Amino acid sequence: MRIGILGGTFDPIHYGHLRLGESLFSVFNFDELLYVPAFSPPHKTFQNITPAYHRYAMTVLATLQRERVRVSTLELAAPEKPYSVETVARLREEYGPSAELFFLMGADSFLSLHSWYRHQELIDACHIVVMSRPGYEIGEIEQQVLRLGKGSIVDWRAGQHAGAHLEEVIQPGTRIFLTDFVAMDVSATEIRAAVSAGKSIARFVPALVERYIYIYKLYLD
Repeated sequence: MRIGILGGTFDPIHYGHLRLGESLFSVFNFDELLYVPAFSPPHKTFQNITPAYHRYAMTVLATLQRERVRVSTLELAAPEKPYSVETVARLREEYGPSAELFFLMGADSFLSLHSWYRHQELIDACHIVVMSRPGYEIGEIEQQVLRLGKGSIVDWRAGQHAGAHLEEVIQPGTRIFLTDFVAMDVSATEIRAAVSAGKSIARFVPALVERYIYIYKLYLD
């Protein structure tokens, strides 16, 4: 079983998140894609974050019509364990030792991975899919792989894997896949500002999410 893990604040979830998930889903052929709303991301401790139950509800509403997509409550149910390595460990318990776990992160996050809490354990526990903008230089990613001292990189960007099949490169041990998928140019900060200013956000979020935001008067202050 192949599981994709896409974490984030999702404050709110928007079309950028959804289309990114769809792209990764099709390329990696996940049996299931998990959106994992963070309870309180360690790197955003001092920012004003919408309560977790609202962010979870919006993520559920946004993904209702998407097959094989699930919203996980792992980090919401265990706020005392906010770190990615702990989330992946609990998913390993849930799905069993034979499941292939793919942890999805942006290139900027990957370049700071060596500073993450128990990052070596995270690398051992799953494959990592690095999402970068088109034209991103692979050199920085390669240097980070060397710095981490674990795993091997697979350049899975457009044009770099013609004729190859994912199954041919997934072997025991961590594989770090470099992709050129990025979320469309949508900013959650921009969405919150638009709501506060009384502007439409229909082009940014699904209708159910927009309705939820207005019903519960989110982002007005």
